[in-house]
Amino acid sequence: MAEYSYTGRTQSGRRASGKITAKSEAEARAMLRLMGTSVTTFGGDNVVKDFGFLKIKASGGFVLSLGKKGVSQGDIAVFTKQLSVMIDAGVSIMNGLDILANQQPNPTMREALTKIREGIESGHDLASSMEKQKHVFDPLYTSLIRAGQASGQLDVMMKRLSIYIEKASKLRKQLVSALSYPAIIVVIAIVMTAAMLLFVVPMFAANYADSGRKLPGLTQAVIDMSDLLKGYFHYGVAIIVVAAMAGKKYKQTPRGQRQFDQMMLKLPIFGSLVQKISIARFSSTMATLIASGISIIEALEVCAKASGNKVIEEEIMKVRAAVQQGKGIAAPMAQSPLFPPMVYSMVSIGEASGRLDQMLEKVASFYEDDVDAAMAAALKMIEPAMFVIIGGIVGVILIAMYLPVFDMANNQTDGPG
Repeated sequence: MAEYSYTGRTQSGRRASGKITAKSEAEARAMLRLMGTSVTTFGGDNVVKDFGFLKIKASGGFVLSLGKKGVSQGDIAVFTKQLSVMIDAGVSIMNGLDILANQQPNPTMREALTKIREGIESGHDLASSMEKQKHVFDPLYTSLIRAGQASGQLDVMMKRLSIYIEKASKLRKQLVSALSYPAIIVVIAIVMTAAMLLFVVPMFAANYADSGRKLPGLTQAVIDMSDLLKGYFHYGVAIIVVAAMAGKKYKQTPRGQRQFDQMMLKLPIFGSLVQKISIARFSSTMATLIASGISIIEALEVCAKASGNKVIEEEIMKVRAAVQQGKGIAAPMAQSPLFPPMVYSMVSIGEASGRLDQMLEKVASFYEDDVDAAMAAALKMIEPAMFVIIGGIVGVILIAMYLPVFDMANNQTDGPG
């Protein structure tokens, strides 16, 4: 296999560039044509020979790849869009998978596509073959593929899926960002405090020890903390590591996971942001599933499992149980603390008008915009908060270290003149 770089234009006229893996330049150009890309420049300078962990370039260089690379949502979105274009162009699923597997730079994704193709050759359909590659394709993805196969609109479904994955990826990144900011503040504050106590305070303490004077209470307290940290630093690091490992282990238990997820929803500022992101994800997923012809009960179950939060999963499953009892979806949503009035009001309108998927899409769009605004507002609050916290720590320690100097100056001023 060899890798080629290219630039070109899509059928819509947009600029496209990247790398493609193929057995020859002719095959690479043919694959790009099938994907609807008109090539303007094509280079062999980046050609490589792929030996798995080692790739040798034609120019003489090499790329060493250690470990197994994961599959990102971006990889899946690109694959989904490419396969939908091929199916729409009349390429069979088998040939499409073969072409995409051969030009796939990610070895994990390439292996999964090869196994899916082998599964289809053995008589299984696309969805069933994808289900066996759970580390790449989640239950939501395979459910939608199965719905697309059943309706005979697999290409349309895959286009819809690629749009959904891009939106879901954006929401996931926003969630990670939202949860990262409080952690960043805490880590910076801890590192700053430790650095001051380990390196700055001892310099002052050595000078004050030589003077033999009694130190102010705040100064002595800070020096004692510095001595304690220096004397038991290794023990402290060990305790932190053990506590982190124990916390991670506990979080993997059902009870620990639920408590952690509940804490995330109760965080000041960020708790409401996590909730909004969850509502946007739920609404977008439900809209995609219902528009694909999947029943509300099945769609709710898929949404619950894809929520990534135990508390939210439980609330969605409560709504599902009520729907199974014939209560509709809007009424049980109104009883849940997860869904604000605007959400279940829009769902109620969608139920009554038979346009539930469209109403949910509007809810998802509203909350996606709301999340963007909330993230911008949170950033504006976090930046000054970081300065206040870090500045406060540094200020308290410095004041404590200079208090003896101020006391000496005052004593000299008050002494006999």
